[in-house]
Formats: sequence, C-alpha cells, structure tokens
Amino acid sequence: MRVGNEDAVTGRARGLMVENHVATARDRILMATEGLASRLSAFSGDGKVADRWMAHLSESITTADTAEKDASRHVAALEEAARRIQAPLAGRLAAASARLATARATVERLDAQEDLWTRRHTSAEARTASGAFAFFFRWLAGRRKKRLEAVRRLLVQARPEFAEADEVFGVLRAEAEALVAADPEAAGLIAARDDARRRHKRSLAEAATVAREVRAAIADVVPVPELLVPADLAGWAGLRDRLGQSVTLMRVRAALLAEWRAGIGDAELDLQREFIRYADVVAATCIGTATSKLLAELEFDLAIVDEAGQISTPNLLVPLVRAKRSVLVGDHMQLPPYLDEEVRQWGDDLARDGILPPAAAQRVGELLSRSAFELLYGAVPADHQVMLSVQRRMPRELGEFVSAAFYGGALRTDHAGGGGDPFFASPFAMVDTADRPAAERRERSVNRGQDGTGQGYVNALEADLIVRLVTRYARRYKDWAVIVPYRAQAERIRAGLAATLGHGQEIADNVGTVDSFQGGERDLIVYGFTRSNPRGEVGFLKELRRLNVAVSRAKRQLVLVGDTTTLTAARDPGFAVLVRQLLDHLGRVGDLRRSGDVSDRLDGMDGEPL
Repeated sequence: MRVGNEDAVTGRARGLMVENHVATARDRILMATEGLASRLSAFSGDGKVADRWMAHLSESITTADTAEKDASRHVAALEEAARRIQAPLAGRLAAASARLATARATVERLDAQEDLWTRRHTSAEARTASGAFAFFFRWLAGRRKKRLEAVRRLLVQARPEFAEADEVFGVLRAEAEALVAADPEAAGLIAARDDARRRHKRSLAEAATVAREVRAAIADVVPVPELLVPADLAGWAGLRDRLGQSVTLMRVRAALLAEWRAGIGDAELDLQREFIRYADVVAATCIGTATSKLLAELEFDLAIVDEAGQISTPNLLVPLVRAKRSVLVGDHMQLPPYLDEEVRQWGDDLARDGILPPAAAQRVGELLSRSAFELLYGAVPADHQVMLSVQRRMPRELGEFVSAAFYGGALRTDHAGGGGDPFFASPFAMVDTADRPAAERRERSVNRGQDGTGQGYVNALEADLIVRLVTRYARRYKDWAVIVPYRAQAERIRAGLAATLGHGQEIADNVGTVDSFQGGERDLIVYGFTRSNPRGEVGFLKELRRLNVAVSRAKRQLVLVGDTTTLTAARDPGFAVLVRQLLDHLGRVGDLRRSGDVSDRLDGMDGEPL
C-alpha cells in the first residue's frame, strides 16, 4: 500500500495509493450492500410495510381465536338442544349403545386371543421336526391348535352380533340426527358452528401466509424462528411474538446500515488508518514515514530501504528508528544523495566560520553528501552484507561494460540477450552527433534553477533524434523510457513525443532525468547526454555514477545519443577516460552509428514502425 503524495508517484503506483484502496473498497462495500439496504428500506422504512404485515398477522390470529370460541359456544348449545330433541329416543339409544359397546369389546378381546394363540401355535410347530424334544412340541402344538380353533369358533359367533348391534345403533342415531336436523333451532346452531370452524381455518391459513412472508423478508438479516405450524392459538401467539422481536432487531440493523452507508465517506482518514494497520507491505519515502499522519505511532517488523545509496544519513534514520529490523538495498557506485546548494554552503560555513573544527566539519559534510549505505559498505561485519554478483537485467554487451567500468570486473551476467533489434546490430548502441556541424549539434543554456546547478541545458538535435527513434520503437517495445540529465531537455522530449504518440500519462512516466529514474528498468532505454560544446564542459555529468545509472537500466536495448567530440574532450579527466572506455567497448561488441546515417534511415522508413 503506497502512502504519500499522489502527484509524486507514477501512474502504475497510483493504483496502490491508500486513498485509492479506500475508495475502491468503499465503492465495493456500497455496491455489495445496495440490494440489502434497498430491501430493508422498503420493508422497514417510511412505508411501514413491516408494521402492516405484523398487524395483519395479529388480526388473523385474533380472528381465529374469536372463531374458535364461537365454535365451542355453538357446539355446547347444539349438544343441549340435541338432548332435548332426542329425548323420546334416549332410552333406546342408550340400550343400543350399551349393546354395541359390549359386542365391540367381545370382538376386540377374541381378536387379541386369536393373535396370541396363532403366534404360540406357530412357535411350537416350528420345533416339531427334529431334536430331543420334538415329540413334546408336537403334543404342545396340537394343544395350542385346539385352543386357537376354539377362539375362532367364538369369533364366528361374536362378529355377527357386533354387526347387528352396530346396524341397530346406526339406524337409531340416524333417526336422532334427522330429528335434530329438522329442528329450526338446532339447524341454526349447526350452521353457526360450521361457519365459525371455516373462519378459524381460513384465519390460520392467512396467518401462516403472513408469517412466511415476514420470515422471507428478514431471514437474511436477522435470526428468525422456524415456521412450524403451531398446534394451538397459544403457539400462534408465541410465533407472532418471536417474529415481532426479529422485526424489531431488523429495524435496528436497517437503521445502522443506512447510517453507516451514509457516513462511510466521512470516515476517510479512519479507513485509511485501518487499511495501513492491516497492510502487509507499506511503501513510502523515508521522510514520508515520519510526516504522514497515517503512519504515526506505527512500528514495523522490517524496513526495506530501496536505493539506500542515494539517501542521506539523516533521511535514512527516519524509517530505521520505526523498525525492529532493517535491510538496506542499494549501490554505492550509483547516484549519491542529492545535496541542496544551501545545505552544502551551510556545511562549508561550519569550518570557515570556526563553528566546528575542520575535521568535524568534514565529517558533517560526509554525512550530508554521502549515504549511510556508502559509509557502512565494507565496514559492517561480512555476515551482514550480501553483494549482487550475478546480474540478470542487462544483455551481456551492457553488463560486461558496467562490470569493468564500475565494479572491477566482479559483476557477472546471466541474460538471454537483447532479442534481435531490427535497427541496431547490438543491444549496446550509440548515435554520435559529432558528424553534424557544430552549430547544429550545440547545446543551449536555459536558466531553470531546478537541476542542482542553477542552470539547465537543451539540445535540439538530440531531442529531435530521440523523439524520432522512440516514435518508431514505441510499438516494438511497449516498455520503454528516455533518460536525460536535464529537466529542460526532458520537457522538450515529452512535448515532441506527445505530438507523435499522444499518450500523455505514459510519456510523463517514461521520460525523466537520471536522478528520477534510479531504480527503474525498461526493455528499451534511450539516454541523451545533451552536452555539446567546444570547451569540453560536461557539468554534473562528471559524476561518473550518473552514467552508471543511465546505462544499466536497459533489459533488451540501450541507445545512447551524444556528441563524442565533446564527451571525449571533457575537462574532467575521469569522465573523459570513462567515455573513451565506453567507445572502445562499443567498437568491440556494440553498434556506433553517425547521426546522419540514423536520420537518413529513419527518413527512408516512410513512417513505418520498427
């Protein structure tokens, strides 16, 4: 998760900004809860759907209760009327009922005895075939068979008696019911009873439907009772009360969700802090670890400081004091820390004005101008340092030059190669502008005050060549970058590429100064030296580590553009020696072209991409 100023990071890194993480999560959460919030609002909002459903459920249960009581009252009245109407038949009905009960009891008793003796006879007969007691079981089976046959003879006599008693009672009962049905009062009571029972059944069916609707509406929000049909009205009342509790809880959650959705945008800083708390990896600048409120009071298990060779000691201490362990990753043979001119002057004044002894002032100057990585390299115990001895970024032609020029030949290469560039014969190429007239290739000074020197330079010839090359190369190498020493030159190249490629953000991310590109890498790197003058003035290009950064960024193809006349005649002897070493290496394994030849070939391509 990236923390810092969004304007200071590349387009690729902006997607990792904590603000973007929070915005994405907020949108995702709002989208994920939109359906639920809508359903809850519709059910429990101003429309009071929940209230209407619960009122309907209570009304249905109350109606069923009333109907049940009405039915019971009508049944009692009907029984009383029936006794009065059926009085002339009461004696005969009682006698017939008694006779039927006796006959039924006799048949049921004999049925049970038949079943018992059938099982006993079957059990004894199963053991008559063999064994020491076979004769005994044959005798026992015979006895039990006789008992079974006797019971069956009795059943044959009892069943007709039972059938006759049932028929007589049925005739008398039908006669009694006919008397009741013919009575106007009884007929009215029967109709009222049946109507009450229908209302009771209908009301409970309606209650069950409402309960299912309420349960379905809130089941994914709150716990709800199982919808088992209650056995009585007390059970229905209990179900209604439990559903009412669930509806109340649902309203609370609906209000909480609505409040939370409405306020999620107000908690921006709190959400960012939470995201940072739970992030596995937090990326920030050294100073950013102290100045960002999001990182306040956080302690890290591990601080990995990238490009530590370019960070001054005071700046490096900022993240180190926030971590339990630290790993510095850097290269003391690449760019040193940037030292503001005013700070440099302050350090010089410490000795000149006698504020510090010369040795102490020199030490302060070292702490300001040299990185802690450079100061520590070689001084820490051997088991605390690891050197990259095999590089896999650059093709061999580049890697061998970098190894010989900057690392004493200690850096070996393991790389598949540049992959066959159609324009240059080697992954290590240079376009030499020394073939052009001095006035055409010469640099132009611009006062910018942004380059550490107070002065910037533009080279129109180099800028135009670079724009033409990259315009051709952009379709072949999707991953490309242009590196130049001065911001003014970078701005001119950006403007030219914007006119030919039109990709504003891509161009802004891929065209920059050496200082801004340390740590980066691309398939194609085009580096322009910019400086071209008869005096051999190369300015801060004399910092040899700046050239190391420029030539070691390419993964497949490096193209240098510069005036070899100025570069080899540099007033700084170290720089001049390094350029001659570079040209010798190009002569052996590289491709050194005159700018006129390159320009003619570009003209002849008729606008076709490489």
